Order: sequence, then structure tokens, then C-alpha cells
Amino acid sequence: MSITTLDGSLHRGCGGRYALQTETVTVRISGMAAEVTREFYRCEKCAHDNRTIDQRDVAEKSATEQIRVAHDLLAPKAIRHLRESLGLTIPQFAELCYGTPKGIVEGWEKGKYLQNRDADALIRGLLDRETLEKRAAKAGVTLPVLVDPALAPAV
Repeated sequence: MSITTLDGSLHRGCGGRYALQTETVTVRISGMAAEVTREFYRCEKCAHDNRTIDQRDVAEKSATEQIRVAHDLLAPKAIRHLRESLGLTIPQFAELCYGTPKGIVEGWEKGKYLQNRDADALIRGLLDRETLEKRAAKAGVTLPVLVDPALAPAV
């Protein structure tokens, strides 16, 4: 069971009540930072602070989006689209990203993890066919054969 609100709840330590407050915090993700306003609850009697998981998640998502925009990082859907357009599986793509764990690549595609600027540049580099082929040869990844749609037989 997730507690979504503590507003008006009793603080067992002192008998006071929690009230909703806001604070500005710096959230650091993948070596980058963003300032966000985050809600939390404070006991009106003893000033004990408490934050719900939902409040932390909202702040982290907000920071992630600010960082993504500020540093022009690829969105999760763009990373997945790039990988799929190259005809690569997640494990193959991970190998082309210098052995990045496949769980990290999955996290990038689902928005669970934010790639740093270096990883973003590495991913974008795969758009260059020559770079893609060099990395594939180094990593031992067999690239799918690309078929020019103009040369494909009519069905």
C-alpha cells in the first residue's frame, strides 16, 4: 500500500499534525543537475519532515525532463526508434555502446535511466553508417543487411 498523502496525519512522535509544504531542491542525475520544487509534509508541532515516494518520483521526473531539455538528450522513444531502425536487438545495441549492460539500455528506452551527455553522443554516433560498422566490427556484432526499399521486389 502506497501512502499518497500525509496531510493532516498524526505524527506519532509528538502528536502534531503533518501539513503540506514545498521546497526547492537540486536533483542530480547522471552527473547533471536540475533545481525543482518538491512537495513534502512537515509536522506543525516538531517540524519533522516526511516525503512520500510519489513526491520523490514527481521531483525526479521533473528533474529528468529539465536535464533532457537543457542538454538536448535523446528521449526514450528516440533511443528505441534509433535502435529499431538499425535492426538491432537490445543486447546488440548494448555491445555497440561499448558493452553497456543491456538493463541500462532497456532503462534508457523506458525512461527509467537518463543517459549522460557522453552516452547520448555515443548513441547518436550510431547514425553514421561508417561509425556503426566500425563499432560492430570491434564488438563482434553482426549488423542486419539493409535493403534499399527502392530495390525490394514488389509483393
